[in-house]
Amino acid sequence: MGQTGISQVVSAPSGVRRIRSEAEAGELAYRLLMPGRRWPIVVLTIPGEHDEPFGDPGEIKEAVGDLAEVVLMPTSDISWAFSRAMPPMTQVYGGAGRVYPVDHAWVSDPGRSRLRFAYSPHDRKRITDQLISDALQAALAAGLVEPRTRSGTQERSGRVQGVIGSRALVTLADMSMATVWEELTVPGVALDRVLVKGQTVSGRYDPESRRLDLRAALRFADAATARAGIDQAYRVGDVILAEVAAVADDAVAVRLLPGLEVEVDRAAVTSNHKDTLGNLFSVGEIVACRLVAAEPLRLRLDDVDDEEVPRPAPSLLPGGPPWLRPPEPEPQPPTAAASRPPVAPPRQLVEPNVAPRQPTPLDLARRLPPSQGPATARATPAAPGVDLTYVSQLSNELAAERATRKALADELGGLRARAAELEAQLAQATLSIEQLQTRYRGADLARQRLARQLKSAQGRADQTARVAGPLFLDPEEQFRYEVTCEWAQRIPAAEKADKPLAKYALAPDFLETVEQLEGISRAKVVAVVVEVLTGQVQHLAGRDLHPLRTGAAGSHNVRRPDGATCWRVALQRESASARRLHYWHTRDGYEFSRVALHDDFRP
Repeated sequence: MGQTGISQVVSAPSGVRRIRSEAEAGELAYRLLMPGRRWPIVVLTIPGEHDEPFGDPGEIKEAVGDLAEVVLMPTSDISWAFSRAMPPMTQVYGGAGRVYPVDHAWVSDPGRSRLRFAYSPHDRKRITDQLISDALQAALAAGLVEPRTRSGTQERSGRVQGVIGSRALVTLADMSMATVWEELTVPGVALDRVLVKGQTVSGRYDPESRRLDLRAALRFADAATARAGIDQAYRVGDVILAEVAAVADDAVAVRLLPGLEVEVDRAAVTSNHKDTLGNLFSVGEIVACRLVAAEPLRLRLDDVDDEEVPRPAPSLLPGGPPWLRPPEPEPQPPTAAASRPPVAPPRQLVEPNVAPRQPTPLDLARRLPPSQGPATARATPAAPGVDLTYVSQLSNELAAERATRKALADELGGLRARAAELEAQLAQATLSIEQLQTRYRGADLARQRLARQLKSAQGRADQTARVAGPLFLDPEEQFRYEVTCEWAQRIPAAEKADKPLAKYALAPDFLETVEQLEGISRAKVVAVVVEVLTGQVQHLAGRDLHPLRTGAAGSHNVRRPDGATCWRVALQRESASARRLHYWHTRDGYEFSRVALHDDFRP
């Protein structure tokens, strides 16, 4: 085809087709839903009370050529007939447009056939460009586009003059101009992540369309070349950028290069079991991660410091920009009402349940012969058998019908404006959510980093203690010293007066059980003892504090003759061998009895 500078396996009808009847609308719906359709179909609708669409069907057809069919349909009984025949949420009317891909996944997932809105002629360029882009992407997905090899195209080189939205301007060696289309480079990747001003490019040039096809020059054509590109660009231990491709409850898939995705398990993302990955990531978001293994590729998203600068991502074309860039800093809150977010078109159109329309007075008037129309009835004598009263009644009802239609049109305009306002608010809310996700992930990474540092410091302290030996010869004095140090480090200065260490004693065999019981560190026992003595243990669900009972559930608590009650607190959880701390709550304070296994119920 001459217009696109690409070759096709099949060809859609030339020209723009108009749907002029309910029967044709039903036939269009049938074609869209029947398997075996060979090309995408663009359906652009004419809004009510208008004779032409807000988009430009001619420009769409010129751009897509014979890669897609372009259909124009009015909003009237014709569009209602189309809507009744289509699955829910897949209809189109009211000036909107839609591209129906060859793949029928859009039938159950209407988001795969995006509804493009237009509210006035001012939206002409936007909806036209959107439908062109959707149609070309659908043609690519259907396998209708492949690099041209026939005569007529030329191998040409040039320099990129600039990238404007989804198009780039290239000055060729002979100073003629060519364009590069985003849809005909790397699907799903914005053109400014492929090309940059001043870059030298080479590709197949079609003189008829002046389009330059750069796909043969792409550095990463498949998963194998992408994998080689990662090995060349990064080393194990590097902090790198990735694009979120998919999010599930227990994993997030990130894209390192087009065609190369890596799945990151939840354990490598966050240590907080309450986190929901769907609330942490958005598809398309750029995130920093650490490359921890090369064969197979393994990444961590919980091991990146804020100060670390990611390695530059590879470029998709020689001399091009990094295909991924770090997220932009969060914008400051607006300081004036003038800084409102731009109004974005609504994302989806909710189609009402369409019932067959009842005849209106306007319909009845149209069915009268010309000599029986309302205006004629007032100007000429009544013909035999014509009821002038009925004709006058129809005339009045027609005027009321016109007034009602005007009121409905005004109301529709208000609803469209409200829909645009709500869509703008939704866009702003979505942006805020993404910013909060990024901020939360940063805070969570900082928390995990501090936890690792604390654990490392505790390990060093334990190692120092083991090397240096006890500071007291009396084991009980040593244990009390450790309890006091833990309390001093754990309780903030401002809270020490409210959370003093209660009086306590150690049973004769307590320290022996601490030393003999394996699988639990002495530091953990000391920490839980502090929680008991300061009263914090009562508010920690993980400690599972409860009185020790004499038997099965419902039996009496274990008590001593002096009135002390035996209590049990968890040092570990989730296993039969989990360790427990037993202590007596006495009139004067606490007496720590022993450390035991979960199934050991001796006081």
